[in-house]
Amino acid sequence: MSGAPTGPVAEGRPPIDVPARRVEDELRKRLVWLTASRIVVITLVLTGGSYFLLQKEGLGSQRAAALGVLVLGVNLLQLLIALLLRAGYRLVRLAAVQVAGDWIFALALLFLTGLVDSLFAFVLPLVAVSGGALLGERGAWITALAAFGGYALLVVLAHHGVLIPPGLESAVRTTTVLRELFIQGSAVFLTAGLVAYLGSQARTAGERAEEAESVLLQLHALQDAILRSTTSGVLTTNRRGEINYVNPAGEQILGLGLDRLRGRSLHEIFPADRGVTETSRSPREETEWKTPHGRKRVLGFHLTPLLDPGGRRLGTLAVFQDLTELKELQERASRSERLALVGELAANLAHELRNPMASIYGAIELLRQDASGEQDALFAIVLREAERLNRLVSEFLAFASPQPPRLEPVDLCALVKDTLEAFSLDPQAKELRLESELSSGMALADEDQMSQVLWNLLVNAAQASRPGGRVLVRCREEGDRVVLSVEDEGCGIPGDLREKIFDPFFTTKETGSGLGLPMVHRVVESLGGSIELRSEVGEGTCFTISLPRASAESARRAVGKA
Repeated sequence: MSGAPTGPVAEGRPPIDVPARRVEDELRKRLVWLTASRIVVITLVLTGGSYFLLQKEGLGSQRAAALGVLVLGVNLLQLLIALLLRAGYRLVRLAAVQVAGDWIFALALLFLTGLVDSLFAFVLPLVAVSGGALLGERGAWITALAAFGGYALLVVLAHHGVLIPPGLESAVRTTTVLRELFIQGSAVFLTAGLVAYLGSQARTAGERAEEAESVLLQLHALQDAILRSTTSGVLTTNRRGEINYVNPAGEQILGLGLDRLRGRSLHEIFPADRGVTETSRSPREETEWKTPHGRKRVLGFHLTPLLDPGGRRLGTLAVFQDLTELKELQERASRSERLALVGELAANLAHELRNPMASIYGAIELLRQDASGEQDALFAIVLREAERLNRLVSEFLAFASPQPPRLEPVDLCALVKDTLEAFSLDPQAKELRLESELSSGMALADEDQMSQVLWNLLVNAAQASRPGGRVLVRCREEGDRVVLSVEDEGCGIPGDLREKIFDPFFTTKETGSGLGLPMVHRVVESLGGSIELRSEVGEGTCFTISLPRASAESARRAVGKA
């Protein structure tokens, strides 16, 4: 889809690094989750610890008060982090602050609850878990080292009596120091190793998932590009034969969008897929389709079973093409071939008839000079019919051996005006309303031949029209073509006769020769144009001719000569 770019690139900012953005989103989620969970868990744990201290030491317990202050401080830190998160503060710094807060909280809690005798010895390995969750594998090891180092320092100070935790009456013995350092060191570093390993596995799995997702997206984009770029229609159905997808080319061919096709039966468009099984597809077939705009199209299609990887049928795949233009080209080629064959036959026949007809005509003229009144009337009939036969022979010759066109810029609008003016004086146009809608139309054509073409079409329209009927001639330019149409309000042409009207000698009129419309067709094709027929019985007929438009330079020269 084309158009102005939007988003950060359009505003002059560098494009967003998608993997980095994804890491930031994941870190944000972890911060939010850990912040919320800390408030709940730490409050419950320290409230429980304070309760036991109060039970043991009474209401005046300083350690219980200190734990209350620690709870308040931790919750205030979590609220501050939550506010900074919402304000868009840098996530890595917030994560570092959070881990540092966990480190301080763990050491303070252990110190206040007796250090080596603390009930909360399990919180020190959790610091490594927090560091690994927020800062990755390296963060897990650094946090574990910092946690163990801080704890070892407090234990050593307590051993030497420099800093004795509340609740201890004397310095920590050496054996206790070694035991606690071994236990806590093992717990912290084993936890850090486990967190680092799990983090590495999770990162590897995430990278593989991202790679698989990227490949899947690329395949999906490629598939979508193929379906959008192909000129063939592609349509799929579910197991019930209901349409669930059609590509853009299919929408254009059918004249309906997916929103109007979804849920409709495949059989409404294509014949029943009786030849489709799980192992075979239907043979190539053709069908007619009428678009919502009333245009009839010939569709070539084949149906294929749509299978899942296990070979189970999911529905049906239909691949189809619009064969309308191909069929029209085939019909034109067939018609041209028939015209050529009939034209050759007509030429030979006309030449064979013309000489005897001239002799007969001359002999009758001589005999008529000595004829009596009654014989003279008979000779007049013979001469009239001989003249009619001579005109028919001339038409045969004109059709069979047309003159090569003299291509030059022709103002079809002016030609239409002149021809309509002359035709209005013809007896056939006496009771007709001749109208025109002319804009512009400088075509590359033969003026004499186009005048004859238009005259033949006007005669055909007049013969098909009722008294008082309207005959409308239009002329306009469409791109590099000039379009001329002659439309009447006559009886129309039945469907079974429309394919024959351009065949030589085919006529529905008693006195017609059947060469008028074939001649029109041959002239238009010789000029590099095309002619189309649109007719409805009882409503009328419209012949539309399309000719190449003359270049601007040649058109100016033609106007200058005029």
